[in-house]
Amino acid sequence: MADLPSITANGLTPSGPPAKRRNGKRPFVILITLVVLLLLIFGVYAFLTRNQVSTDDAQVEADVTMPSMRVAGVVVAIPVHDNQHVKAGDVLIEIDPADYRVRVEQAEAQVEAAEAQERIAEASSRGGFNAARASLSGSTVSVANAAAQVAAARAALQRAQAEETRSADDFRRYGNLLASGSISQSDYDHIKTAYESASATLDQARAQLTAAEEQKRTAESRVTEARGHVEQSAPVDATIAAARAKLRDARAALENARLQLSYTKLTAPFDGALSRLAVRVGQAVQPMQAVAELVPLSTYVVANFKETQIGRMKPGQRVAISIDTLPGRHFEGEVQSLSPGTGARFSLFPPDNASGNFVKVVQRIPVKIIWRNLPAGLMPQAGLSANVTVYFR
Repeated sequence: MADLPSITANGLTPSGPPAKRRNGKRPFVILITLVVLLLLIFGVYAFLTRNQVSTDDAQVEADVTMPSMRVAGVVVAIPVHDNQHVKAGDVLIEIDPADYRVRVEQAEAQVEAAEAQERIAEASSRGGFNAARASLSGSTVSVANAAAQVAAARAALQRAQAEETRSADDFRRYGNLLASGSISQSDYDHIKTAYESASATLDQARAQLTAAEEQKRTAESRVTEARGHVEQSAPVDATIAAARAKLRDARAALENARLQLSYTKLTAPFDGALSRLAVRVGQAVQPMQAVAELVPLSTYVVANFKETQIGRMKPGQRVAISIDTLPGRHFEGEVQSLSPGTGARFSLFPPDNASGNFVKVVQRIPVKIIWRNLPAGLMPQAGLSANVTVYFR
């Protein structure tokens, strides 16, 4: 039987169904209130974080170096161990230096020989050149003397020819006088003897001229020979320069041998912690073989921000850093630089969006962050995960 409206002093009042309609509005009001509250919270959060960007894709990094041997040999000593802190110059690996010491001794002997050769070359070259010049000078004087002797012989020949001509005329004239009986036989014999003496003197003068001319030709040939010796000995500077070049080459070889000997000891290039020691005593190593990894004491943070987050980012901006290993602690940093390319672009196989199907993926840009006011004695290890927030203001 249907419900009937109740009668009160004020009139009729509906019951049942009207009350349910009022209660049905309550969930809708609650939902609207929650939505408004969430929008308000989001608006407040967006307002408070409008000048900052954050990422948890960050890690502590360090410029890890892999010390390598520069020469080959057998390891004879390893004075360090894994995870040991070392200082710059500390010996890490030492190989057998015997072969390299022998090479140094050989190079030293070659330097001594080259120095001796230089002294010999300088002395012989300068001495030979001076001797050749002296010989040329003496030969030139001999030519002048020979020329003077030729001139004297020619003058003597002229005098002898004149004397012989006069004696011949007297001899013919006295012969005619003897035939006519005008002179005695003794006078004729005296003129004859004078003529024969003049003829002999003429022959002697001719022989002396021939000998003088031969001596002159000999002296001239000696001058030519001396000039040749001078020309051969003239490049004194070139000979000495060649000897000095050989000496420099020997000294360079000695320096190289000493360097090779010094390379038998591998030293730490900087202060740091040694890790992953890869050789043992008795093991043979080759040049450029990495023997360990050296982690420096100074580290930094690399944060990979989305490409949509770096539009306002620039070097010098303040950074807040938290490290998973040290929960509850926050550190200050500073943006040092932004990578010129995305991480994908520097990968082993960069993506090629011009081939195949294209799917847009938000790229990451590596950002280098350095520590600021890091507590003394605290240096986070390389590879630790971090959360980074960059403040634009």
